[in-house]
Amino acid sequence: MHKCILKPLKGHVEAMLKDFHTADGSWKQLKENLQLVRQRNPQELGVFAPTPDLMELEKIKLKFMTMQKMYSPEKKVMLLLRVCKLIYTVMENNSGRMYGADDFLPVLTYVIAQCDMLELDTEIEYMMELLDPSLLHGEGGYYLTSAYGALSLIKNFQEEQAARLLSSEARDTLRQWHKRRTTNRTIPSVDDFQNYLRVAFQEVNSGCTGKTLLVRPYITTEDVCQLCAEKFKVEDPEEYSLFLFVDETWQQLAEDTYPQKIKAELHSRPQPHIFHFVYKRIKSDPYGVIFQNGDDLTPS
Repeated sequence: MHKCILKPLKGHVEAMLKDFHTADGSWKQLKENLQLVRQRNPQELGVFAPTPDLMELEKIKLKFMTMQKMYSPEKKVMLLLRVCKLIYTVMENNSGRMYGADDFLPVLTYVIAQCDMLELDTEIEYMMELLDPSLLHGEGGYYLTSAYGALSLIKNFQEEQAARLLSSEARDTLRQWHKRRTTNRTIPSVDDFQNYLRVAFQEVNSGCTGKTLLVRPYITTEDVCQLCAEKFKVEDPEEYSLFLFVDETWQQLAEDTYPQKIKAELHSRPQPHIFHFVYKRIKSDPYGVIFQNGDDLTPS
């Protein structure tokens, strides 16, 4: 269907979107704000994680340019997913720690600004309107929403303040989009935007990997463990549990606790704390691979 309908229409749709955004002045504002954001250092944008270097930024920009040539919204989202995972890899490999959704959005904002591509605005719009709603589940929908959020931060960037929080107008727009595109479908809403939890999976033989999971505030540790067992393909889930690694100590979380509430409480403390949520064997080396090579773990 995409080949029959979207392929011949792609150029026309893009031209119409470009004309619309040129006429309403939004691209002029976006171009000016991209320049403003590029002039700020990462910390001024709320970035406290490693960012891609020049070579990595060039790779990302090439992927965005490749994405522009595609007519299939599904293929575009898959390429966006690869870009975002590359960014996560840079963040985590260069610091030796895991990062969550709260850390990712400022880095994505920084990367999009450095790529300096006005066309990304219409690319995100194209995907948001034409992607099959059933594909908005999980990481694809999360990263698409993240990209929209990052562009919204840039569009609404004020020179005297850092772009760290989505405006209420942007959140309302996202809510309206989700409601319109997902009627009668059970998929994550915009209220889930910050309800993602980065969970590390620790195995003695294979090291430490991580996934970003949709975890709402009312989801218990027991539920998160079931989700982790499924996502990490654990064959003996009764041998595993969710642990909190904080202040260089391990704590196995009780089944009736709420990981998102724990995360919020840790973030609200006056002094930043080092913490990770780790899904691992109950009977295992308490230090494990987290401390391999003397990793310098910095606050979440």
